Amino acid sequence: MKRFLSFLTLATLLCTAASAQNNLYRSVIGPYIDANGAVAVADPSTTIVVDLTIESEQTIVGPYARYAQKYLDVRGSLVEKTTFTIKDALLSVLQCDGVLAPAPEQAASTTVQSHLGDIAEFAKVLPDRMSTSPLTIEDAAAQAAQSIFTIRKKRMDLITGDAGENVFGAGLKDALEALDAREQAYLELFLGKKVTTTTTKRIVVPLNGTESSYTIAKLSSSKGLLAESAEEGDAVKLVINPSGRAPKLNGIAEVDSRDKTALMVRLADNATCSISVGDAVVGTTTLPVFEFGRTAYIANTVVKR
Repeated sequence: MKRFLSFLTLATLLCTAASAQNNLYRSVIGPYIDANGAVAVADPSTTIVVDLTIESEQTIVGPYARYAQKYLDVRGSLVEKTTFTIKDALLSVLQCDGVLAPAPEQAASTTVQSHLGDIAEFAKVLPDRMSTSPLTIEDAAAQAAQSIFTIRKKRMDLITGDAGENVFGAGLKDALEALDAREQAYLELFLGKKVTTTTTKRIVVPLNGTESSYTIAKLSSSKGLLAESAEEGDAVKLVINPSGRAPKLNGIAEVDSRDKTALMVRLADNATCSISVGDAVVGTTTLPVFEFGRTAYIANTVVKR
């Protein structure tokens, strides 16, 4: 099983990430004289960098969820759960001759369907008590539902002018916003909340010869991104499809391999690289891949390193 590297280990690598447009499409093979006159040895290989955008949606059940159908004629979620999906995948290559540093991981972002109160807590909406007798949870739900209908009637009265002429202009706008917030607080008690969090995970995949398919992780809908060796979850795969066309040396003449000035170089193939989760493709990019390219010979005076 090939070992994949996390973003945190990138600092130990000597190469830097660059997009296909910034890569060198050729690389010397074997020993050569570098720009400083020293002997160096090159063994061109390709490492693909995968940035996965992962979205988790958390459903938080409202305390009156089981009475939503009875009093509001809507269905509230009765089960708290978190669902993970991969929304996007960006691919690039780790190129030893590159000039761009690896892009940092994106900071996690969170959005909440309701902005009232803490993400995981509900606003403290008290029922309208008419007596000192304790309320059952169903009685409290019934009163909360009645409060929703009362708020909606007040809103309509304000909009139509039936509430009188004392509320208008900016005052009307503020009054409507206050009613909307109050209604939302009551609705949350029945319908709950949805909290969506987006994060980015980087995986570095060194290619293994001409192998064209790599399982780089597993995605569990309930647990999120797991190691590629996990027994559960859908396989997150990197698939490489070579172009099938022999790469060319644009503007550079090839020489005979027996020429004493000949320098052996490896030309990268423009392969289509994609990331799939199960049967769904979430990202596709064309990248230069040395492993599916070809070997050529050129005069060593034209090679720049």
